[in-house]
Amino acid sequence: MPKFIVGARLHDYGKGTPDELFARVSADGFAAVQLAYKKCVPTVKSYADITEALVNDTIAAEKAHNIQVAVLGTYVELAINDARRLQNVADFKSQLAVCKALGAGCIGTETTKMCDQPAGTTREEAQELLCRSLAEILPVAEELGVTVGVEPVTYHSMNSAAATRHILDTMRSPNLKVIFDLSNLVDADNVNAQDRIWNDIGELVGDKIVAVHFKGQAFNPDGSLLHTSLEDSLTDYAGAFAMLRQLPQEVLPVLREEAVPARAASDIAFMRRFF
Repeated sequence: MPKFIVGARLHDYGKGTPDELFARVSADGFAAVQLAYKKCVPTVKSYADITEALVNDTIAAEKAHNIQVAVLGTYVELAINDARRLQNVADFKSQLAVCKALGAGCIGTETTKMCDQPAGTTREEAQELLCRSLAEILPVAEELGVTVGVEPVTYHSMNSAAATRHILDTMRSPNLKVIFDLSNLVDADNVNAQDRIWNDIGELVGDKIVAVHFKGQAFNPDGSLLHTSLEDSLTDYAGAFAMLRQLPQEVLPVLREEAVPARAASDIAFMRRFF
């Protein structure tokens, strides 16, 4: 059974220097973060702005506040079916060395919303583009000893446990792992079949999970997504953690997404109920 470490998405704490933000999350009781420089450090407008000095400041903040960078977030579209994809690949590759320097658990990305694709793009085509991008990224990640984490989402190119297994099998890289968001594979159509979701994740990709995302969601009458508190969520956390507790990993960071700093204590207590 893994040891679960509670963390938060850093940009939910606003903007500031790494030291300022790490101090805040540490004071609130979190021990790990998902760090996306462009979303939380005001001086970073592009990946070129992530300098050696900034990385060194981040390392110092990690040590000073006893915070682990569980996920270095890049938020690039590696499956987009247009000319942006190659630049996104270059941006992602530029951050692999940053991930290594920080000692981050992985460098992560989602896999592109299908609604953002040019008209006519099929999910199969999007998955092929994702694989092309990963084929350029993974050799560098393997050379550096860095883990790449891809995150399945119901409305993205990689939209299920089976699709995730397909990507893993296609790439066949020991450095390609999975970020598992408990809510991102639940939608209005399958909300009453979550046992099947957890079973599929556990069987097909469970041993590849390197980080877990934890947030609240429900659905409007039309099926659209509704962000909620953890207490009001329709995600079956107990069922998901029953699966996660069976995994062989020694440690798994569990990161609160959409964190509300004023609710940090109650959110941490809520999350720990399932560990």
